[in-house]
Amino acid sequence: MRVSIILADDYHLVRECVGALLRNQPDFEVVDECSTGHQLVELVELRRPQVVIVEVAMSGLDAIETTRRIKALSRETRIIVLSRNNDVHCVRGLLEAGVSAYVLKSGFANDLIYAVRHSTANKVHLSPGVVVVAQKTGEVDTASDKAYTNGATRLSPRQLQVLGMIAEGYSSKEIAAAFGISESTVKSHRKNLMEKLNIHDRVELTRHAIRTGLTLDK
Repeated sequence: MRVSIILADDYHLVRECVGALLRNQPDFEVVDECSTGHQLVELVELRRPQVVIVEVAMSGLDAIETTRRIKALSRETRIIVLSRNNDVHCVRGLLEAGVSAYVLKSGFANDLIYAVRHSTANKVHLSPGVVVVAQKTGEVDTASDKAYTNGATRLSPRQLQVLGMIAEGYSSKEIAAAFGISESTVKSHRKNLMEKLNIHDRVELTRHAIRTGLTLDK
């Protein structure tokens, strides 16, 4: 069964490009698209999609109010924010309103694909660039402690980011590009992660990352 999706963004070109990416996935179905928050709420009431993908800065209703109205109409619909904005107040407000994922447009296509595929699992997925912001707001402190503590071992914020991207399948080169660091630094982080977590090979590190480092319980 394919995941039904409504795509909302001010710009037709963005909807066209993101829509093409989503339609290329055999398990996704883009059932409609729109350009305003009011239109999105009406479409959700009519279509009852499993997932909506929404830009923060749309005309009409803001993303927080749009999220609240959608959750009131269809609690089963998962809301994924796709935005270039990772302002701390915006992230906090949308997490409180009930979004299931916050994906940055500056990230990778696989980040959005992952968010859609896992949005129905009652998890919150954050792009690596949003994780640090969310930690600063206090929104993910408890879940983060639960997800990333291994006995007395605590990981640094950068190690958490690297662990999450490993779980998402990013290469060392892609991780380095995302954070503006060298590949050797990424490999050093991976080595330190393995030592801290008492893991002895890369495959097991990836398994550990998938179990604990990729999404946060909501």
